[in-house]
Amino acid sequence: MSFRPSLHAQAFVAGFVALTLLPGIWMFAKAPLAGLEANVLSGAAQRQYESRFDNSFPLRPSLRQAWAALKFGLFSEMAEGAVAGANGVIFTSEELMPPKDSQDFLTALRAAQAPIEAAGAELVPVILPDKIRMMPDALPRTRSAQFAERYDHLLQIIAAEGLRTLDMRPALSGPNAFMRTDTHWSPEGARNVAQALSKTLAGEISNPTPFETRHTGTRSFDGDLLAFADTGIWRPYVGPAPEQINIYETQSASSQELGLFDDIKTPVALVGTSFSAREDFHFTGFLKSNLQAEVLSFAMEGRGPFTPMERFLAEAQLITTQPQIVLWEIPERYIDTWSTTP
Repeated sequence: MSFRPSLHAQAFVAGFVALTLLPGIWMFAKAPLAGLEANVLSGAAQRQYESRFDNSFPLRPSLRQAWAALKFGLFSEMAEGAVAGANGVIFTSEELMPPKDSQDFLTALRAAQAPIEAAGAELVPVILPDKIRMMPDALPRTRSAQFAERYDHLLQIIAAEGLRTLDMRPALSGPNAFMRTDTHWSPEGARNVAQALSKTLAGEISNPTPFETRHTGTRSFDGDLLAFADTGIWRPYVGPAPEQINIYETQSASSQELGLFDDIKTPVALVGTSFSAREDFHFTGFLKSNLQAEVLSFAMEGRGPFTPMERFLAEAQLITTQPQIVLWEIPERYIDTWSTTP
């Protein structure tokens, strides 16, 4: 049986070969011949070639994308920072190594717990398990025992401090709990966590406020991990495959308005990372509708879990908002596996 490559495969190979040969032809056509022999012998020719290519080759982005497409299409290889898994799932490399700028978890936990409890509020840590932990079948490699035991270890530390111990692994165990091409959970994963929190906190939040969340449609979604597989125009042929995300909207179902002298309090303050801050995943909205309470978010993108909490406490938001509960969303990968044990 003879093998006939598809038209798409032929086009990809032809285009890649052309883009591979063009730089050399173009650069040698532009390179001055004077002093070429001396430059070759001294190594200056190579440096000159690289400098000219970096600064002036017009097809440089296309060539980079073609090279990325070749690596991803043939070897499922991505740029440093991400790992391609099975079924089009991509993982951040941060989940495979100790965090670079982590703090001692027990110390950070106590630093947050003391002022929050002094203000009459309750600190509820919400540790989000790694995407790799929840999708091990899609990962082409295994992690060490330190990583395998980290989540349980963190729950032990939280319990030893007398705080609620919430295991979010069941809530994020579904097949669609994480976005395929992104570091983060999906809106459905965020909704599952909000539902789990509502079961834990049911009946404990004073002055409930009715909220309703509804599904409003879908749109295309490019995850943050696609930056490590920038296949450009070759993406339809080699991937990563396109992804869709559901869109949700949350609105208050109450017509009650505050009076001029009413005491303004926020039952729930949310402190956390981009998991909570990004509107794509609608975590704040899901919390409102599941807790039936106003939720004020102090989450921040790109700052990890510790800086948002430090800023929340430093800026006296406890006094301003007077929350009953402070949810602290913490992705597991930001905490090292050698934190102080109870």
